[in-house]
Amino acid sequence: MVKRILPILIVVLTTSAFSQNTSIDVLHYALKMHVYDSTNRISVEEQIDFNWLDTLQSPMFDLESLNSRRKGMVVSAVTDHSSRVSFLQEGEQLKIVGLKAVGRKKMSLVVQYEGIPSDGLVISANKYGDRTFFGDNWPNRAHLWFACNDHPADKATIAYEVTAPKNYEVIANGAFISRNEISDTEARTTYESSVVLPTKVMVVGIANFEIKIVPNNDSSIEISSWVYPQNRDKSFYDLELAKDIFNYYVSWIAPYEYEKLANVQSTTRFGGMENAGCIFYDENAFNGKRTSEALIAHEIAHQWFGNSASEADWQHIWLSEGFATYFTDIFLEHKYGSERSQKQLAKERSEVIEFYRNYPHPIVDTNYTELMDLLNENSYQKGAWILHMLRQKIGDELFQKSIVSYYEKYRLSNASTSDFMEVVEEISQQELDPFFDQWLFQSGHPQLKVSKKIKGKNCKLKIDQVQLETFKDIPLKIEMVLADGTKRYEELILNDKSHDFTFKCSKKIVQINLDPFVQLLFELK
Repeated sequence: MVKRILPILIVVLTTSAFSQNTSIDVLHYALKMHVYDSTNRISVEEQIDFNWLDTLQSPMFDLESLNSRRKGMVVSAVTDHSSRVSFLQEGEQLKIVGLKAVGRKKMSLVVQYEGIPSDGLVISANKYGDRTFFGDNWPNRAHLWFACNDHPADKATIAYEVTAPKNYEVIANGAFISRNEISDTEARTTYESSVVLPTKVMVVGIANFEIKIVPNNDSSIEISSWVYPQNRDKSFYDLELAKDIFNYYVSWIAPYEYEKLANVQSTTRFGGMENAGCIFYDENAFNGKRTSEALIAHEIAHQWFGNSASEADWQHIWLSEGFATYFTDIFLEHKYGSERSQKQLAKERSEVIEFYRNYPHPIVDTNYTELMDLLNENSYQKGAWILHMLRQKIGDELFQKSIVSYYEKYRLSNASTSDFMEVVEEISQQELDPFFDQWLFQSGHPQLKVSKKIKGKNCKLKIDQVQLETFKDIPLKIEMVLADGTKRYEELILNDKSHDFTFKCSKKIVQINLDPFVQLLFELK
């Protein structure tokens, strides 16, 4: 996901779904939904297949009821094998009352409801004035338009049967099944995902689209572009970039999990949203100049990290956003060389430093107030920097092997930060707890005050750590530029608050540069 700054943003967030509902395990959602041009009201018949894990508790699902703005979903019936079941809908919970397991824990309920979504399914007009419908679930806004267990740890498959005015095209997760005109004015489109997904990336998009298949001889996975007709040529041109990005990630990480990759121009909240198999991009992202390459790379990287290997809980979001940010850097390095990725990493380092001044929290943050608070430079840029420094610490080969092993172990599942740490330590055969502890669970970064004294062939450096936090085993490379243009490199290890170093070179020293290859997250005071 890429954040987008809006002039005015009304954020609808709830606290009810911060914690996972562990009494159920949803297996499959089947949504039959009907949308209209004459109203923003939607009507839904939804089948939910689930394992009832704790039969001492009534099954409960997340679903927003009618709020003070007269928006929300009103449930009219719940049935179990065609028999009506009592329910209680209150606030943002749908509680199934009096359901009996009767020797079975695998259950199947059908819920009927309708209403105007307050959020989650964004019904609006795009910048051209055309009506659009777009799912926009992150973090826990799926339950604002369909009943679910709205937490990334409960993954399920999903199917959609969307009835809409026939002038619209419909895109959704999963494989396209069919589209049939059912009347003079309406068409019914169906998709089905056979791959388990977290609710945060379960979406539909309904709009007037132009569609183009991006040829890709290197994969059987269909890559397509879905864009607004008014800027189709520029958008199609920009989205052709997806092919090479996709192929690179497949070669670096692992095979792609989903039935397709649709890149969709949309009208929603974020600059990009990594919905599984159908990524939504901001409507202004494509200009025909391919300035959106990093955005496209970020969202495609999420298909592996965030969608397939998902965070086990919200505070581990860096496993999604930090990974997608760093894999964007890796792709830029692959395509354009190290100078380009170093420039990007330097920019990200500056953003981390600036952010820390106002929000001195660690990456694994358990003291957030709202889930949106976690969409910050710690989760994205600092998370990327931790991966970058880990790569320097264990080397390229072990780094790639560790990432691939982590993904293979937790694909289509969920992982915590500790799970990732265990995989890296197992692959590298190194004790890395001190590294991870200070960079992930401790706030801040090294703030270095450096004084230099150069006299001919001799140099003295005094380096003080002036931050409040203590950082150990800090590798700082220095570059000494000599009079004949040659360069000498040294790696200093900082363990204490103050260090003095002395160097003698064969020729006159004319300049000293710190961290010439952009390998350390630090601030120069």
